[in-house]
Amino acid sequence: MVKMAPVLNPRALDGDTRPNMDALGIGYLVVAIAYTFILSGELYLLYRQRATFCVRIRNIKVVFAAISMLHIYLILVLLVYPWNGLFPCSAEFWIMSVFLPSGMAFFQACNARVLTAYESQRRLARNFLEGARKKRVSYTPRGLYEAWIDLDAASKVYVGTLGGLVASFLPALMLFFGSRRFHEAYGFFGVTVGYMECRRGVEWLPSIFIQLFWTMVVGPWILWKIRHVKDVHSWAWQTRLAIIAGLPGTPLWIAFTYSGIDKISHMNKYFAPAGWFIPSLVVCQQVLIIIPLRDAFKSHPQERPTSSSETESLTSHHSLTSEKASAVVYSKELKSKTSMQALEFSIQHSIEPLIAWAAAREFTAENCIFLREVRNFKKKWSTLKVVTTAQRRQMYNEASLIYFTLVNPFTAETPINIEYKIFKTLQNMFAIVEFDPYMPRSNTPNDVKAPVTRDNVVCPWEDTLGRPASIDSNNSMSSTASTRTIVPSDFTEEIFDAAFESIKYLVFTNTWPRYVELAGRLPLP
Repeated sequence: MVKMAPVLNPRALDGDTRPNMDALGIGYLVVAIAYTFILSGELYLLYRQRATFCVRIRNIKVVFAAISMLHIYLILVLLVYPWNGLFPCSAEFWIMSVFLPSGMAFFQACNARVLTAYESQRRLARNFLEGARKKRVSYTPRGLYEAWIDLDAASKVYVGTLGGLVASFLPALMLFFGSRRFHEAYGFFGVTVGYMECRRGVEWLPSIFIQLFWTMVVGPWILWKIRHVKDVHSWAWQTRLAIIAGLPGTPLWIAFTYSGIDKISHMNKYFAPAGWFIPSLVVCQQVLIIIPLRDAFKSHPQERPTSSSETESLTSHHSLTSEKASAVVYSKELKSKTSMQALEFSIQHSIEPLIAWAAAREFTAENCIFLREVRNFKKKWSTLKVVTTAQRRQMYNEASLIYFTLVNPFTAETPINIEYKIFKTLQNMFAIVEFDPYMPRSNTPNDVKAPVTRDNVVCPWEDTLGRPASIDSNNSMSSTASTRTIVPSDFTEEIFDAAFESIKYLVFTNTWPRYVELAGRLPLP
């Protein structure tokens, strides 16, 4: 008797508890493992570059959280076919209802950071004190609405993420325990169905709406808000590519899940409907990594400062012929557009165009604003031959305001990046001063004017930098001892010199070459 060869049933995504370990199943496993190793290597490289400005402004923690959550979902989708019936409908329900929307929310929060940086830089360029100002929250409908309006874009997405989790978890909890699609033993609506039919019920509607909200509402909103952003770090283009890549995932998943076409049903046996998220997820992850890595590797700051004599020896000795002495001086100062002398000339005579460009294109306006404020501070106080007690106190208050709004990382909206030793010196100098970011309360309900001066308190709502040097003093010149109890004895108008030189070199090696190359203009003589 001749034995017949056993009939080999082709493997498919049919809900059988036996895993699909055929060639296709093994292929899914290989792709999942290989891509995990590739992504891990890319994240390691990104982490190594975390100190560079283009990576630091993107907030690497948020980037890692978004990429990790999207990758976990991507791996689960790739394992649906190999697992087959070992991947139950109930597990997919919770993943699609809670985990995937949370990943999308973190992803959009990562995208919204470019809008936050853009708005912050515009605020800095307009008035750098605005970012340090805070309003007391009134727990009334109007007060809560104003607090919501004052939040930056990323914070709004974070609040929306928390609200979305609550809004998605509660209905998911009720639908899961109430529907018999996920369990036969209990439930008060629905019927027990098969492996594929379980994924097509009304129980999935909340998940669909939340996914559509993040991809079709929040994503295009961010695209619209950043339509004018053209930064040198390609951050805006990274965000546009990431958002556009994330748009088709949910509609394709819906189409292939609820479609009754035979060819689509046959395709679903080998490629899970949720697999249509994979192309979007891969593109979203890669643009979040590759573009900042490219910018980090492309930027090569100079290794040491270049002195004025060195830059002068490297510049051309060609000077323009002019009858005006100012034009001759100007040509000597700007022998090379990229020299330190040219930058110093711009700082002293026309720094506003540099601030505007840095705010709009490089997101580093705080550095140029610090140079401007220190320049104005020294011009104001270094010309005085004799400083009275009141003037010394006023000078100390103005220096404190510059420190708390541009230097201190705990109070400044966008602090400058200086060496720790320099920061520690400034921190000790202004340790006796209290920073109050809130608007001063009025003395009476009818008094609309806020108090102007408070002892040892600096408030960004009180703009004292534009005031002229006080000439009024209640103390005589011999009362220096009493002044030292309020103002440190070693405080002078040169307190910011070390920080000024540090930031000037930072601008010279990063912002200034890009400004000269891309803006193509320098201050007029």
